[in-house]
Amino acid sequence: MTAGPLRAGRRRFTRCDRLTREEEFRRVFDRPRRLNHDAWVTLVKANELCYPRLGLAISRKSVPTAVARNRVKRVVRESFRLNRHRLGGFDIVILARRGLARRESRALREALEQDWTTIERCKDC
Repeated sequence: MTAGPLRAGRRRFTRCDRLTREEEFRRVFDRPRRLNHDAWVTLVKANELCYPRLGLAISRKSVPTAVARNRVKRVVRESFRLNRHRLGGFDIVILARRGLARRESRALREALEQDWTTIERCKDC
């Protein structure tokens, strides 16, 4: 059984939902649309696919403890997974800044929801 990117009822965050290779990340870092927050930056660039993919760049310098890094990644992936049907063909990278670990999960989810809405409306990304 193949894992179609937007198959109805699909609830998993699979390999096709992720940016995995260096060149995929590099393409997004090359002149993206930026959505700035105090604790992270969301980079968005259109892809040739008809579905969105997510990449996370969360360093030990920006989020010092493994527990906090894993929590942030879990919250971001879950929010992306629940909203990917709205996002179309974009590659999205979440780039952490210092202070992200101090954000409550609920506040992070709410801010990500605003990002997904902005991306959904974006025509020039």
